[in-house]
Amino acid sequence: LPRWSPVGDKILVNSYKEGGAMLYMMEFNAGNSKRISGRNGLNIGAAWAPDGDEVALTLSHKGNPDIYRIDLSGNIIDKLTNHWGIDVSPTFSPDGRKIAFVSNRSGSPQIYVRDLRGGREERLTFEGNYNTSPSWSNLDRIVFSAMKGGRFDIYVMDSDGRNLKQLTEDQGNNEDPCWSPDGRYVVFSSSRDGGYHLYIMNANGRNQRRITFLRGEQTSPSWSPF
Repeated sequence: LPRWSPVGDKILVNSYKEGGAMLYMMEFNAGNSKRISGRNGLNIGAAWAPDGDEVALTLSHKGNPDIYRIDLSGNIIDKLTNHWGIDVSPTFSPDGRKIAFVSNRSGSPQIYVRDLRGGREERLTFEGNYNTSPSWSNLDRIVFSAMKGGRFDIYVMDSDGRNLKQLTEDQGNNEDPCWSPDGRYVVFSSSRDGGYHLYIMNANGRNQRRITFLRGEQTSPSWSPF
């Protein structure tokens, strides 16, 4: 689950090299990689705040998987969700005042939004029983993957859940969408040619084309800011 920093000098990654699912930060200028969250349980699904000084991720060291905010030294700033359900996959709004995330608190994975100042949480998705992997664009739209008819397809909606539109259809599983920095394109992983490879499309779903032709499978893309 690699994630480029807002200025492109760092990448967050998850690794099991020390046992559990821990979060590491690769620093290109310093040429090193360091662990920034290695708590018991999960340390997964990290997302950069727009200012690049904070990170949101799911931790389960207290038992239930909730979303926390940490600094780049790994210190916990605050706990962003507090629910019996499983809360994962945070993504910040362009102004850093909200996060969208996935929770199963309604019985199935759905996308919610939380106001970080007021603390209000609101459910955004109501169609389908499995909605996941949200990504919030600089143009204030949210792209995500949803299961329909036994397959995953990619959808886009306004940040308030309105104007839902399906972008992929009848072409294998389509997952892990990520916006380009300008919000004009989406990169995603698709199994339409057999194994998973990366594809790119316009924000309206047009001009879908494959961009990786490597051996094995390519998943979880992250678009650099430059």
